Amino acid sequence: MKGPGRPKGPIFKLENRQARLYPQFAPNLLVTMASNLVGGLTVAVLALALVLGGFGAGTALSRGGSVGTTTTATTTVVNASAPFDITLVIATGSVFNSSAADQPAYFVLGPHGLESAGNIAVPVNRTIQLTIVNYDDGNASFVQSGINVVSGTTGGTITFASNDNINSTQGPNGIVIKGGETTSTVPADSVAHTFSVPSLGLNIPVPLSSTVVATFKITHAGSFTWFCLTACGDAAMSTTGWMTGSLAAS
Repeated sequence: MKGPGRPKGPIFKLENRQARLYPQFAPNLLVTMASNLVGGLTVAVLALALVLGGFGAGTALSRGGSVGTTTTATTTVVNASAPFDITLVIATGSVFNSSAADQPAYFVLGPHGLESAGNIAVPVNRTIQLTIVNYDDGNASFVQSGINVVSGTTGGTITFASNDNINSTQGPNGIVIKGGETTSTVPADSVAHTFSVPSLGLNIPVPLSSTVVATFKITHAGSFTWFCLTACGDAAMSTTGWMTGSLAAS
C-alpha cells in the first residue's frame, strides 16, 4: 500500500537530487530539510505576531488606552481676587500730521511693546491697578476746574513718584528709600495731564514727569469714554487713541 504523496516543490526536488547523488546521507538530509522547513515557519509566525502586536499597541495608543504616555490637559485659572494691571505711557514726541505737529498721546504698555489706548479692555467687579508713566515735563491749563483733585479711586488717593519727591540715601544696611507721595490733590501748577472717566466719577491727575499708581473698580459692564482734561492739544484731545478713548468693561 502506497503512502500519501508528498509535494514536489523546489525544496523536495533539491532533496531528491542530493539523495540520488549521496544515497548514504539520504536519511540525514530528510531530517535536516524538515528541520529547516519547521524553523522557517516558526520565524514567519513570530514575525506576524510582532506585526500584529505592534498594530494593536499603536491602536491602543491612538485610542487613548493605558499603553504609552498619558497626556494631561491643563487649565489656566485666573485669580479674580488679584488686581488687574494696566500700564499707560504718556509720550509727547508723536507727530499727528503736518499741520498739527507734535501731540501727546496715551499708549498701553503691553508685553510686546506699545499698543493703542483707543479701546482698553478691563474686567467688571475686580480691582484695577492703573500705572501711568508720564514723560511730559510741561504743565497745562485746565479744561474744567477741580481736575487736580483725585476722585473715584480706592480711598480717593493716588501714589506718585517723580524726581522732585525722591531723596534716598545710603544707610549702614543699604539704601534708605525716601520719596513717593500718596495724595488726594496735586498742586494745580504741577498737573500735566489727567486720566478722567466722567461717567464713572473717576479723575486721576498726573503730575509732571512722574509715575502714578491708582486703583479703582468698575461695578457694571459697558463702554466708558476716558479723556485728558487739560488743554494739551486740540487734535490729540479730539482723536481716539491719542488723548481720548474708551474703557470696555466686561
